[in-house]
Amino acid sequence: MIKIIVTAHGELAQELVNSAELIAGKQSNLYAIKRGANDSLIQMQKRIGILLRSINNEDGTLILTDMIGGTSCNASAPMCISFNMEILSGVNLPMLLSAIFASKSVVSAVDLADKVLFDGQKSIINVKKMLLDSSK
Repeated sequence: MIKIIVTAHGELAQELVNSAELIAGKQSNLYAIKRGANDSLIQMQKRIGILLRSINNEDGTLILTDMIGGTSCNASAPMCISFNMEILSGVNLPMLLSAIFASKSVVSAVDLADKVLFDGQKSIINVKKMLLDSSK
């Protein structure tokens, strides 16, 4: 089964995991890594590398980060050379839920990343505009 790592600034990663597990139940393939206020890029790289080595997943890993260019994303990027993994930035709860449910059935981390990216983009909606447009 494809592993999923959420990494973000502060408590965001753990809170996204907590919220997803509230909806989907406890997940054995889901991990959170936080970036503390004083964590350097090197510290984050070490933490991510240790986790990737410990889960040693031949099926692949999907890393979901909070934002492109942030420490969590930048620390994850070099890992693509050594590990079978994909990285998506801009994580939100619908993306994480998509990853959880699809990780049990998709064949590769690439396929999972494609699905999660599509589902995440689809979930960003201007609700007021949608409601006003549907009432016409």
